[in-house]
Parts: sequence; C-alpha cells; structure tokens
Amino acid sequence: MPRDFEVTKHYKPEPITEQEIEDIKNLPPADYEIYSRKLEMVCLEAKDTIKKMGVSAALQAGDVCAGIYTPKGDLGVAILGTHLHLVNGQIGIKYIVRHFLNDPSVGVREGDMFYVNDAEYGGMHNPDQILITPVYYKGELVAWAATMGHEPDTGAIQPGGVPPSATSRYDEGLHLSPIKIGENSILRTDLLDLMENHCRDPRTQTLDVKARVAANMIIEKRVKDLLNKKGISFFRGIMRRMIEESSSAARKKVSELRDGLYRQPVFFSNWGSGKNALLRSMVSVIKKGDTITIDFSGTSPRVTGGNFNSFPHCMIAMTACYLFQFIFNSLKPSCGIFSPMQYIFPKGCFLDADHEDAVSMGVPTVASCVNAVHTCFSKMLFASGQKESVQACWGTVGTPVFGGLNQYGQPFATYDLAVLNGACQGAKYNHDGTDAGGFAYCAYGDFGEAEIMEMQYPVIPLIRNKYFPDGHGFGKYRGGRPAAIFYVIKDNKSPIAQPNIGGASLFPVSPGLFGGYSPPPAPSVRIKKLKDFNLKEALDQLLNNPPSFFEKDGDAYKIYLDNYFSSGMFLEEGDMAFYVGFGGPGYGDPLERDPKLVERDLKEHSISTWAATNVYKVQFDSVTLDVDPEATNKLRQKARKERLKRGKSYKEFLKIWSKKKPPESILKHFGPWPFPGKKPELIEM
Repeated sequence: MPRDFEVTKHYKPEPITEQEIEDIKNLPPADYEIYSRKLEMVCLEAKDTIKKMGVSAALQAGDVCAGIYTPKGDLGVAILGTHLHLVNGQIGIKYIVRHFLNDPSVGVREGDMFYVNDAEYGGMHNPDQILITPVYYKGELVAWAATMGHEPDTGAIQPGGVPPSATSRYDEGLHLSPIKIGENSILRTDLLDLMENHCRDPRTQTLDVKARVAANMIIEKRVKDLLNKKGISFFRGIMRRMIEESSSAARKKVSELRDGLYRQPVFFSNWGSGKNALLRSMVSVIKKGDTITIDFSGTSPRVTGGNFNSFPHCMIAMTACYLFQFIFNSLKPSCGIFSPMQYIFPKGCFLDADHEDAVSMGVPTVASCVNAVHTCFSKMLFASGQKESVQACWGTVGTPVFGGLNQYGQPFATYDLAVLNGACQGAKYNHDGTDAGGFAYCAYGDFGEAEIMEMQYPVIPLIRNKYFPDGHGFGKYRGGRPAAIFYVIKDNKSPIAQPNIGGASLFPVSPGLFGGYSPPPAPSVRIKKLKDFNLKEALDQLLNNPPSFFEKDGDAYKIYLDNYFSSGMFLEEGDMAFYVGFGGPGYGDPLERDPKLVERDLKEHSISTWAATNVYKVQFDSVTLDVDPEATNKLRQKARKERLKRGKSYKEFLKIWSKKKPPESILKHFGPWPFPGKKPELIEM
C-alpha cells in the first residue's frame, strides 16, 4: 500500500464547489441554525454511546470524539473530546477517498467499515484508533462518520501501547493503515481476531471496536433521517456553511490581534526510557493581517533509537487542542478554523519523523510543544488588549500503565484516567487555574471511578482526593492543583508490569506567564514491600512531608523514584505505586499574591511552609497558619529591594548568559548550540 505523505497536508478545507455555493445560498436561515445544532447533538449522542458501551478506561472516561465529514473528507461538524483525533480523522478519510474509492479490489460501499491507527495514515500513535464509515443516500456518498478513542494496549513490547523503551516502529505492536473491517454493516470476525491476536487485552479491543460501530451507526441513521426530511442539497449546504462560517470567523478573530513575532522554547531531557539528553522545541508565532504562521525552526534534530519523534501533521493536530479550547472556542468545531493557519517545520527535526521511528511517545512530545504554542498565543492576546482570554497553558500529560493477569485470571492492560484527566489548567490573569480539570487534549475527560478500577483490575487506588503540596506553579495566581494518587496491588494472578507514558522531563515543560512559575516535574514512585508496615503512617509522611519520605527507604519497603518517561518495573502483591498529576503553571509575580490566598493555600495543604516563606514571602503563625499582613508587607518590600540589587540590564545579562553552555555530554541530540547554523530545508503546510 502506498504511503501518501502529501495527503497529510490536507488539514484545511478542500476548495468549495459551485454546487456547495448554490446549496448554501438556498439554506433558510432559521433551518440552518436549527439543523446545524441538531447535527452537533447527533455527534454528542454518538460520543455518549461510546462512553456507555466502551469498556476501556479511556472510553468510559469520555476521552473520545465523534465527527461528521463531507464526502471529500473535510470535518464539518463534531462534538469535542480528544480534539486532535478529529483533525487527523480527515487524513484517514482522504486517504480512503484517494486510494480506495475507485479501486475495484477495495472500493467504498454502503455498510463498509474502515479502521486505522497508524500515525502515518491518520492516527496519532497506535493506541489512538479510528472507525470510519461512509454514509450513502440513494446511491450517493453524502458524508463520512468517524469515531475515535484511545485503546489500552496494542501488543507493544510493554503494556499500554506506548512503550517508553521502544527503539523503532517494530516495537510498538499493531500498525493498521486504513483497512476494511466490515461490509454490509457486519464486522468481519477474521479481522477482529487479527486485532485481538495483536494485543494483551483482546476482550477490551473487540468490545471497544463494537462501541465505535454502534456510535457510527447512530450518526448514519440520524443523518439519513435528516436527508429524508430535507434532502441532499440542504444537508450539503449545512455541512459546507459550517466550514465556511468557522473559516471566516477565525480569520476575523485573527485580524483583530496585534501583528508581531511571539516566541517560546520548551526544553526536554528525555528521548526514551533511560535516555537523557537536552533537546529543544523552538516555537515562533508570526501574526500578520488575518494569517498566523507557527514556525518550529530551531527545533532539535530527529533522534534515532528512541521513542520521541512525531510527524508534522500530528503536531498540527495537537495545535487544534489550543485552537478549539481557547482562541476559537466560540466557533463551530470544523476544519474551517485552520483557514488562517500556516505551519513551518525544519526538515529533519524531531517533528519530522522517519517511517522507521517509534512515534508512540511522540504524542506527549507534541503535547509539550503545544504548551509553547499556547504561551505564544497568550502573549499575543495580552499585547492585543484581550486580557480576559490570557491564560497560562495546561500542565503536561502522563499516566501510569498496569498490565498482567487480573484477579479473575484474565489478561489486561489499563490506565488510571485520574492521573491523565487530573491534569490542571494554568492560571488566568485574574484567578487561579482549574484544579484536576482534564488534560491538554481532552478538557472534557472524566476523572473515572476508583470502584470501577478496583472491580476490574488488581489495582486499588487508596488515595485520589488529596492535593499534592507545591505540585503547581506559583504566582500572583497559582496554577491548578494536581491530585496525589496512591495504588496498592492486590489479588493479582501474575506480576504486574507497570511502565509510564508521558511527556515529563527532569525539568518543567509548562511555562508560567509574566513571572508565574512553571509547575515542577511530577514524580512517579514505586514502593516494593519487604514486610508488613503501618501504611497510614507512611501515607501521612508522603503527603505532608514528601522530601522526608524520599530521603531514605523504610525498614519495610524500598523506594524507586522515577519520572514519567520510564519503562518501570514489575509489581507484586502488596507493592505500591504513587503518582502525582500535572499541575498548572502560575501567572504573575508571587510577591503580588494576596496574603489571604496564601493563608488559604497553607491551610488547605496546597503549599508547603517552605513555599510560603521562600516564594511568597509571607509571615505566618507556625501553629494557626494565620498570616500577618503587616510583617508580610515588610518581607516583600525587602525581597523586592534584594531583586533590584541582583538585577542587571539586558545588555549585561546577555554578556554573561551567552558565555554559558551545558556540558557537551548532554548536547549530542540538541543540534548546533545555541542556535541552528545553516538554514535547513523547510516543510511548509
């Protein structure tokens, strides 16, 4: 099957036809408003169906989405969830239209079902799987339905489908280019068996596929109901008008922003499990008139032998998570929002993966890169006088994975969505960030129920309702507070493999805004039980004084401290794992935070006494934690004077800073220091 990289550039609307123009003209205004909303509700019904019928943690938590596409493959209407899948769903459909529609050996017919998960054909990484079905009416292809979601396993070298230690695509398990898995509205058993044979959790794989089928059938039925009532011309006009409406509104929104160049780097320390080196993503957002160009020039070269790289179209799809959620959140979610957007990638950078590369961890990579995109847009909004829209970015993404035999002797692989969907938003210009509120590419995801996890898997979440102190970014307004989550392995029938997936580094990857702090890197901790001990005392120490807990192993247990980019270890009965969600970045100078808010944070155990004293510079009673406003004001005045003494002019700072350089040992994948030398060939999309 040919690999068609040109089709990955088709994320914008295809050119409008004369017929579509005529159909739009003939739309009654009131009917357009009613039925465009009805189509959104059709997608919502499909999404709810997946949530109710799916059995994997991601589907049950709502980390899914559903869309209706034009016959050419343009996204016309959707219900948001995992926004990035909606964008890349276009690639899978357009590939099918280009290569299968007129191929007699495959063809596209009413009742067909296509499935895809390969990142080169519309997936983001292997676990992200899309079901695509054509919608025919009176023999004419009038639309496509697509539903998407994340599966817990693909038969990779580690459970979870996102193996941190992968070195090539051949370590990642199931790779499906668009393949017809059903005909005449009936799934093919042989192809379901093929997928089951490739993963650790065959039951979940098949039941989740069937949940997608049910959702797509609902979309098909509801669209045909509308066609029977209003006709093809009406439906075609609605679909195209939604695209054109979003397109013109997006350009108008962009034209109101201030022209300029806005930049933000993000640095990484990991490019595979146990593979540490310094890498950089450089993001420049250039706004001119009604066009925005996002330029990744200055990004480090592609790495080989690790699981880190991604593809340009995957980075573009990830930017939709910012565009849909923030700057264009009042527009109908269609591909029209991309009309003012242009993208530039240096050829050979880590966002220009090779076919042979492992790219499953590339999704956390582009999620961290979009933090820089978000930050650039926030700077642009601030410069444009739109303070009410200015917000620091999300905390980054990650989750623990558990895999083995469950308490019933069945093979399983799963995530706890409380970590992933418990990420936090950054602070806004006038209030603190949202606590444990979703994650960067699914703001609508649910935290998940501990009881359901405990019922299905040999993993008991003992704690999921405590904030981790100092786990967020400090500032005049603090970032959202992450949850601390503690697990115990119980009644397992085999050792439980416990790797991590995530974009965490040894240093922060979510920038604060205007003096606000980044959140710290979130730890992942495994605790091997040696003998019985008082678990409550250990938990109290862990939650109330984390540094003291990690300083030394207890007599009855051994602590393994790691980051989210690691292959993990095997856990046995009684072993434990401790994770912290990803806090949001702060906004503004911490010295400007209302002392009463600092007092509240102290009393809610959101911050440590160290942070209150050394970051926020407040004076408080060591017993009651009440803040003394007058003494605090004096401490802050003193801190500001000390800052002025340390301060240097930009010219002086640059003279000193430009002489600094990291050790050569960690620059092997960075590229030319400090900036690229010869200008590379560019990929423009």
